[in-house]
Amino acid sequence: MAKDLLQALMAALVLGLVGALSIAVGEPLLVPSLGAAILLQVHLPDLPSARAWNTAVGQLCGAACGFAALAVLGAAHDPSFSGLHSLTVGRVAATMAAVAGTLLSQALLGAINPAGGATALIVTLGSEAATWVGAARLTAAVLLVTALGEGARRLSLKLRG
Repeated sequence: MAKDLLQALMAALVLGLVGALSIAVGEPLLVPSLGAAILLQVHLPDLPSARAWNTAVGQLCGAACGFAALAVLGAAHDPSFSGLHSLTVGRVAATMAAVAGTLLSQALLGAINPAGGATALIVTLGSEAATWVGAARLTAAVLLVTALGEGARRLSLKLRG
């Protein structure tokens, strides 16, 4: 139980640091898929999907496939899916293509990370802007959680004894 509590605190701290940096720089760096990534890193640290390579590359595959699917299918300018806008056929098609591409690219690169699927949806559903700035912001967020989370992952491994 103490180990679980420490892991929960580490996950909260990593996301809190990313959130604080988001506020400090005025950029939305705290995205939903990072929650899945940090939970893997601290709670299941011995899984390959929790390792830094898988965390970073797996999520970046999702982002890249999301941006590519929007561009290829011409859905980047469809309204973002939210409580204010309905889901469009273009965004559904882009989501399907992005998730398939994410799985294939992760497998080819040996970087399986389930959070990458969520990262793909962040892009295809319009939570992140389909721009170079949006891509850079999402990349920075993924790399930040990967780096901070890797420290937490190693500490979690030590807690196992």
